[in-house]
Amino acid sequence: MEKHELHGVVVRDIDRPPPEQISAFEQHDIAKVADGMGRYGVMRPEIKPIVPGMRVLGPAVTVLTRPGDALYVAHAADVAERGDVIVVDGGGFSNVAVIGERIAYYMQVKRGVAGIVVDGAVRDLRGLRELGFATFCSGVTPLIFGSQGPGAINVPISCGGVPVNPGDIVFGDDDGVVVVPRLDAERVAALADAHLAGELERVAQVDAGMSLTEVQNLGPRLDAWNHG
Repeated sequence: MEKHELHGVVVRDIDRPPPEQISAFEQHDIAKVADGMGRYGVMRPEIKPIVPGMRVLGPAVTVLTRPGDALYVAHAADVAERGDVIVVDGGGFSNVAVIGERIAYYMQVKRGVAGIVVDGAVRDLRGLRELGFATFCSGVTPLIFGSQGPGAINVPISCGGVPVNPGDIVFGDDDGVVVVPRLDAERVAALADAHLAGELERVAQVDAGMSLTEVQNLGPRLDAWNHG
């Protein structure tokens, strides 16, 4: 049978960051984390939450699937642990869905999955919204091909143009989704803290009466463009 070397691979045991490394990101939005990553690790902008205000944060359980096929997406619910984020490489095809309300219900209510990020489409939008299941995707359509495969679980994938490995920290909010490599989480969290502290300091300076030009030291850069 012709297939990719990863098709059929299901890895059940993965390394996850310690809980304190994940919770270190809770005070942030993804913009600060992206700053800490040097503006890397951000998925394509069309991958957004289905409801404004949704957030998701947790270790990645990765899924490789044929566009429009839900077989390995559904099975990933039984592989994932409570608090995990299921990240699906659906090939970026937003004209076919890989998950709907019923699978999402099982993930959320029965398995405690924190949410799902799909490089592709979902369906049953009303039901997903009523569930409040954190869902990030690039499209919505009722069309789905079924559950036939092929696919794989907990293998390296690409989602939204970003490499994602099992156990990486996935963080989504209204701005989109950022992926922090598992082994780099502590350093990135510290940098996000520093960016937040800097922003709060600048807000305090503005509140104290300083101009934004002064606070951000824009004068030298503006002078470089001054025609006299």
